[in-house]
Amino acid sequence: MIIKGGSRGGPGQLAAHLQRTDTNERVEVLELHAGTDDLAATLRDWQVLSEATRGTKGLYHANIDPDARYDMTAAQWMRAVDVLEKELGLTGQPRAVVMHEKKGRQHIHVVWQRTDLETMTLREDGFNYLAHERASQRMEREFGHESVPGKHAKRDREKQPEFPRAEISHAEWQQAERAALSVADRRAQLADIRESCDGGTAFRGAVEDAGYVLAQGDRRDFVLVTAEGSVLSLGRELKMKAAEVRAFMADVDLAVLPTAAEARAAQKARQEAPAPDSVPEIPPPAEKPIVPEQAPDLPEDLAPAPEAQKPALDPAALDPVVARALDARQQREAAKLAEWHAAEARQLDHVLSLEMQEKLDHQTALHAAAQDRLRREQQTTGIDRFMDALQNRLHPGRGAEAAAARKDAWRQLRARQAQEARDMERLLEQTRAEQMDELRERHAQQQREQAAAFEAERQRYAQDAQRAAALRARIEEDGRLQEEARQQDRGADGPPGRTK
Repeated sequence: MIIKGGSRGGPGQLAAHLQRTDTNERVEVLELHAGTDDLAATLRDWQVLSEATRGTKGLYHANIDPDARYDMTAAQWMRAVDVLEKELGLTGQPRAVVMHEKKGRQHIHVVWQRTDLETMTLREDGFNYLAHERASQRMEREFGHESVPGKHAKRDREKQPEFPRAEISHAEWQQAERAALSVADRRAQLADIRESCDGGTAFRGAVEDAGYVLAQGDRRDFVLVTAEGSVLSLGRELKMKAAEVRAFMADVDLAVLPTAAEARAAQKARQEAPAPDSVPEIPPPAEKPIVPEQAPDLPEDLAPAPEAQKPALDPAALDPVVARALDARQQREAAKLAEWHAAEARQLDHVLSLEMQEKLDHQTALHAAAQDRLRREQQTTGIDRFMDALQNRLHPGRGAEAAAARKDAWRQLRARQAQEARDMERLLEQTRAEQMDELRERHAQQQREQAAAFEAERQRYAQDAQRAAALRARIEEDGRLQEEARQQDRGADGPPGRTK
């Protein structure tokens, strides 16, 4: 039983993910503690409640995924949710439970409201990894499932070296999903390119022919940017150490390479640029412009982005006063979303910095303890010093050998601890970069959704204005016809007679 999760915001993106039917064979809402059946509206309401606590992550989202060998009953699914809820300290909080079935396997997503309405504070989410493993362990024992080893509450130090490491991270799996190319296939492709090239210059040309862009990373020397904009560590993709990568790419000047951000922008522009054979013919300026009803259908890859599309309706149909008010409100909402994104990015950066510092401090404490242990082991008492002096007199070289052995032990310990510190720092920086990239991707998706909603709103207002104009025209036409009929009736009767 594997459980993953954490606190988050972004209710709109989360609701869209939970209700996706293109990547899931079946989606079913098992439970929703709300006054409405609208999952998206419910999650938005829960997130809004967190604003009163000055928190930005008003939701807790978890994923419960059992082994494919076991079939879970409906009662077991709900029992699993209750166990996890108790371990996380979210008992009594409103929740939503959604089941996904993909390729014959079932797993469930649970979202809780973190805001405690009695205290108007957010429920604590610290040490959630431990809570996940405690809940997983309880479920495995209760349901009779084979135990899945973990790194926290389910860790067995004697068996730890035997625990298999995941071949790819969750972020890499998401990249593979977006690219429709598995991580194994991508790495095999890059390995073949590497074998066929005798140096970095040839390798750069080959990967660019394959659709990648070689760039300089923010924290790594060389990175690859895919057509979808994902940033990949070259060393990790080729399974080479940093020194080996530098040696292989020695003939490539790192300074002339684009940055990762520039490479992503170039890949985006390349994706959005129309193919030469598919560019529709543009009429000369002197000709009459094509009206919307006669505009040719563009290929899907040439259609403008939602934020760049113009209303298919007559722009004059929208009253100028309404248009100005609508523009002002949409600009305020866009600015508010941008401000919220910036605040969330700062908060995530702050949290990640605290977590990194906590782990580095913990490692420093372990290193200090190891040094104290070695110092105690080498410390001698009075009788030991007397015996050492006696042996040194009998065997003059033995004392020097013992001193050299002590110095060598210290040198080895310090070298090992320095390497461990470097490895830990690289791992933490990589994790930090991946989480920040995921946040930026989620923000970009939210901005696209907001732009599409703005365009749909303008379309609706324009349609309402057109219907109102058509209704006024029809009423005026009816009045004109009635007036003409009255005029005809008066003409048929002749002028009214005079009375004496």
